[in-house]
Amino acid sequence: MARHSLKTRFAILLAALGVVVVINIATMLWGLAFLEQQLDEPMRATERALSLLSTAKRAAGTQYNDIAQGTRVAAIGPAHSSNGDGSESIDRVALLELSDEARQAAADLIAAERLEVVLGQGVPRYLARSIARAEDAVRTWLDTGDDADRDVALGMLFDIHERIEATETLVIENAQRASSHTDDVRKKMLLSLAGSVAIAVLSGVLAVQLVRRWVLLQVTELRVATERFARGELGYRVEVRGKGELAELAAEFNAMAGTISSMQTERIERERLAAFGTATSRIIHNIKSPLSGIRMMAELAESEPDAPQRTEQLSRIISTVDRVNVWLKRLLDLTRPEQLNRVRVNPGEWLEESLASLADRAGASGIELSIDGQRAPDAVSIDPSQLEQAIVALVSNAIEVTPSGGAIRVHAWSENGTAAPGTWGIDVEDGGPGVPPEVEGNLFQPYFTTKSQGNGIGLAMVHKVAKDHGGDAWLRDAGVGRGAVFAVSLPVE
Repeated sequence: MARHSLKTRFAILLAALGVVVVINIATMLWGLAFLEQQLDEPMRATERALSLLSTAKRAAGTQYNDIAQGTRVAAIGPAHSSNGDGSESIDRVALLELSDEARQAAADLIAAERLEVVLGQGVPRYLARSIARAEDAVRTWLDTGDDADRDVALGMLFDIHERIEATETLVIENAQRASSHTDDVRKKMLLSLAGSVAIAVLSGVLAVQLVRRWVLLQVTELRVATERFARGELGYRVEVRGKGELAELAAEFNAMAGTISSMQTERIERERLAAFGTATSRIIHNIKSPLSGIRMMAELAESEPDAPQRTEQLSRIISTVDRVNVWLKRLLDLTRPEQLNRVRVNPGEWLEESLASLADRAGASGIELSIDGQRAPDAVSIDPSQLEQAIVALVSNAIEVTPSGGAIRVHAWSENGTAAPGTWGIDVEDGGPGVPPEVEGNLFQPYFTTKSQGNGIGLAMVHKVAKDHGGDAWLRDAGVGRGAVFAVSLPVE
């Protein structure tokens, strides 16, 4: 399963919340559209009702005016085209067709859905009954031609016309109020929708900021602190902000870092004391033997009656004290920085001159010592005296471990040949048993030695001289069973 970072998980959570907000907004938009539809139906019903009412009113008004022609009654609507005076001159068929139109309009008002709601309970049926009674009155007047029947018919038609007109006024007023209410509802819903969107956006921004401040920043600080602590910055601490689980975690990290730092300090102190104890033991051991010899020679000199013999004993005492002084000076050189006296030399020639004094020693032990400086650079800048001590120490160690009949090879090398070398060095290959793996890591530490009579200073001095020159010294090949190879590298300049 793929692993998601904390940021990715919070992004997924915010995306899910965003989907919920979008669904809510879509639901509100659908509700708004549904409301528009529900409000539109009454308006269409109102329009249909007004159309039918207008038909009935026009028919009643026309009948009224046609019947009232030739009388002193005022017209109330458009006059029907008719000639003559009285029932005999009236177009009976046209007049009764108007009654049919009005009756059909009333029937449509009764049959249509929602129109009774628009006009009022019972209004369509009342209008239909009034139209039917008026038609009967008109037929009676057409049959009798009596003025009294005409007045009755005119009164019914006038009443129908006025009632329809009053109903139209009421319907229009109701439609205007409904339209105004619809506009108010629409505005409120739009405001509610805009408010919801604004709140959702602000909530999202606020959630991102809070998650970033409360979680992501503190987690990032903890991660950085862990990385810096792992790099060895044991004094680095995390700023504890506020309260809560992450603040407690930061405080626990600081406590853990403090504990580890204290343990590290204590361990270093223990190792330092252990190293000091080891060094002190070796120093005491190395000084104790010469002092014992000096004391013994002094006692012999004191009891020696022969002056030449006594002088020889005293000379041996002085020589032993000088060797102890030289050893103490080399020991002191390891503990303080050395000032290099660089001079420009030919490294090949310098190497052969430095090791010339060891040729006789190696030969006396039956060891072949070969020196090859041909691959060294033409000129280098070194402190010849200090570097000679280092190379002599390496070759002396090689002579000590190489058995009689063995060989020691010393050869110089350069990184890029003699043309334009950046680094050059010297390898010393002995014929001894090699270096066991368990001691490789301690070879260049001061006072570390595997020899019973060793003082642990030689290789430490070689390493220090190489470092002082800007180079390095290391075990190139442990050579267990065939001979080890020690290397020293140095910059040309």
